[in-house]
Amino acid sequence: METTMGTLPHDPVCGMSVEPAQAAAKGLVAEHAGVTYYFCGRGCLLDFRDDPDHYLDPNYAPSM
Repeated sequence: METTMGTLPHDPVCGMSVEPAQAAAKGLVAEHAGVTYYFCGRGCLLDFRDDPDHYLDPNYAPSM
């Protein structure tokens, strides 16, 4: 999710706010269906890569 109007994107797995530049510097970025997603940590990134559609389902509720 790209940053818009100064709001930070959220990690789609856990729901945490993520600073895109910091996530990108750590390699915590994935693209899916033409959209860039940022992650708080490697675990969330790996979970997302395993099953992105699960985490992007409108019924999925992220939890930390």
